[in-house]
Amino acid sequence: MSSDRGATDNSDDTGAIPTEGEGLRMSEREVAQLISRIERGDAGAVQHLFTVDSSDTAFVVGVTGPPGSGKSTLVDVLARQMRLSGQTVAVLAIDPSSHLTGGAMLGDRVRMSSHSQDPGVYIRSMATRGYTSGLARATRDAVKVLETAGYDVIIVETVGVGQVELDVLTVADAVAVVLVPGLGDTMQMNKAGIMEIGDLFVVNMADRPETAGFVRELKQALALGFRHDDIPPVCQTVALSGDGVDQLWKTLSDRDARDRRTGRREARRREQRTAEFRREIESRVLIMARAIMRRSPELRAAEEQVAEGRKPATAAAKEWMAGRSLTAG
Repeated sequence: MSSDRGATDNSDDTGAIPTEGEGLRMSEREVAQLISRIERGDAGAVQHLFTVDSSDTAFVVGVTGPPGSGKSTLVDVLARQMRLSGQTVAVLAIDPSSHLTGGAMLGDRVRMSSHSQDPGVYIRSMATRGYTSGLARATRDAVKVLETAGYDVIIVETVGVGQVELDVLTVADAVAVVLVPGLGDTMQMNKAGIMEIGDLFVVNMADRPETAGFVRELKQALALGFRHDDIPPVCQTVALSGDGVDQLWKTLSDRDARDRRTGRREARRREQRTAEFRREIESRVLIMARAIMRRSPELRAAEEQVAEGRKPATAAAKEWMAGRSLTAG
C-alpha cells in the first residue's frame, strides 16, 4: 500500500501537538517512493543511505502480540503520546498479504486515520507478501529510510502470528509484547518464543476484572525466565481511553536512554547487522546450491537410488556433494 502520514487534532486536554520545525530531512513523497522501490525488490534503493551520517539515531520500537490484543489501537494512542512529547513518529504496520492482490489486508492506515493531518507522523502498511520471514529484508530497509529521513521514533507493528513475532527482534531496539487478560491467559504466556522476545510487556484492556490475577501470573512467569536484574517491566494500559499510555511511553523512553548511555543499544544493533549479513550469505548459498542441483545429471541418478530405497539419503547426499564447490557462476 502507499504511505500516509497520520495526524491528530492540533490540541487536546493534555496539550498541543507540535507541527512546526519537525527537522525531517526527507519529504513524505521521497520516503514513499523509496519504500515502494524496496517493496518492488529494488536491491539498490537504499545503498546510498549507508553513507548518510544522520542514520541509526531513531528509537525503533517493535510492537507484537497475539491477534485481538488491540495492538493497532495501542500504537495509535502511543504515537499521539510520543507527539505530545515532541517526537516525530513513523509507523510500519506489517500486515498479512491478500492472496488476491498481494497487498496488505488489515489496513492500519485506515485505523490510524486520526493522524492524517499531522506532518510529524508517517504511517505505512507493508504486506508480508508471502516472505518466509514475515518482516523480511524490506522492513529493515524501510526502517533505514525512515531513520535517514529523521524520524525520532519508528514503531514496527507486527501482525502477531508465528514467525513474524520473532522476526521483530531483527529490527527493533526494544520489543513490547501486548497481551490481554482473559484472552487465553496461559496460552498467551506459554506460547513458544513470546516470553523470550519481550523487553517490555503491556497488559492492554487492563480495565477487565481479571487483570490483577493475570498481571500477577505474568510477573511470576517473567521472574522464572529472567535473571533478577533483567526482568522486563509490565505496563498496564486501556488503549481505547488512553489510560496508562503516558507511563508506557515513559518506560520505553527511559529504557532507550539507559541503553544509549550503557552502549547496550549499539551492541544490539551490531548483533542485528551481523546476523543480517550471515542470513544474506546463507540465502545466496542456497540459491547457488539450487542452481547446481538443477544442472546436475548425477543428482538425478542419486535421487533415483534414494527413491528406490537402494541407498540412504545421507550417504547419497554426501557422495553427490564430494568434490563440488559453490560458485556464483
